[in-house]
Amino acid sequence: MLTAFIRTIIIYIVLNISMRLMGKRQIGELELSEFITTLLISEIASLPITENNIPFSLALIPILTLLLLELTSSLLIVRSTRMSKLLTTRPITLIKDGMMLQKNMNKAKISAEELICELRMNGITDIREVMYAILEQSGKICVIPKVSTKPPTAADLKMSLTEQGIYHIVIDKSVINLHTLKELNLSENEISAILKKSGIKLDDVFLMVMNDNRDFQIVRKE
Repeated sequence: MLTAFIRTIIIYIVLNISMRLMGKRQIGELELSEFITTLLISEIASLPITENNIPFSLALIPILTLLLLELTSSLLIVRSTRMSKLLTTRPITLIKDGMMLQKNMNKAKISAEELICELRMNGITDIREVMYAILEQSGKICVIPKVSTKPPTAADLKMSLTEQGIYHIVIDKSVINLHTLKELNLSENEISAILKKSGIKLDDVFLMVMNDNRDFQIVRKE
């Protein structure tokens, strides 16, 4: 049992390092080669954990080999256009100027029902409103509506707005996020002063967020 425990920890560490080197993606965003590599690694990694009589090297060597192959192919894809075309899939246009491209849909094995579902998820109910619908390399469908159907932007309305940036978590369950303070160039004393001015103690804060303009929101604990 101790052997299985130690092997599991080592395999866990090796897999974590391997996945981080491959890059952080969700399963639905993996290229075909990446998906196959992930499946193979998961199968190989389970062998020395469940079978103590299997030498540990029989798992580590294939995992490291697959990792090397994946990193090499990724490097070739970045450096060479020819290798990129050979090793990766190409985006497929499914709708162009409001018209479904049936040949491309058949090639991508996407049914009309699936495509219409994707349009609904993007808030589009009329195919004629779509300029492009493209099946991307990640397997997701990118929908680009026609200009005439897009809501007007501040630039279209000639409005002058100030960028506020994104909201960062400053306090999570009464714990101050020091990384966020560094990002916002704030000190703990400044946060304490804000809390004091707002009439709330640190222990009573469930969540505090702040954007790049120092606008903040505080949620009290229930």
